[in-house]
Amino acid sequence: MTPSQTAALLSALSRELAGMARTVERLEDLVMAHARLVDPADRAAVLTRAQDVDFLGQRMHALRQLTESFAEGRPVEAVLDAIPLADLADTLGRAILARDAGEAAPRVAAGDLALFD
Repeated sequence: MTPSQTAALLSALSRELAGMARTVERLEDLVMAHARLVDPADRAAVLTRAQDVDFLGQRMHALRQLTESFAEGRPVEAVLDAIPLADLADTLGRAILARDAGEAAPRVAAGDLALFD
C-alpha cells in the first residue's frame, strides 16, 4: 500500500468512526430516556449501562482523532500524547513500543479500565 493510499484509508476510517460515534451518542440519549422511565429500583443498573455507552462513545471519538491524525501524517508520539483517554493511549503506546522493540504487543483483557491512572 502506498503512503497516499494509507492516508486515504485512515481518513475514511476516521469518517466511519465519527459516524459510529454519533450513533452511539443517540443510543446514549435513548438509554438515558429509558432510565428516567424505569422503576427506581432498576434505575442504577440502567444508569450503569448508560455509562458503558458513554465510555464507548468516548473511545470511538478518541480513535477517530487518532486515525485522522495519522492520516494527516502527524508523528506517532504526538498522536499518542493527544489521545484524551489515558488507558487507550497507554494500550496503543505499549503496542507500538513493543512492536518497535521487536516484542509481541501486550494483551489487555477485555473490559480492563484504568481510571485515574
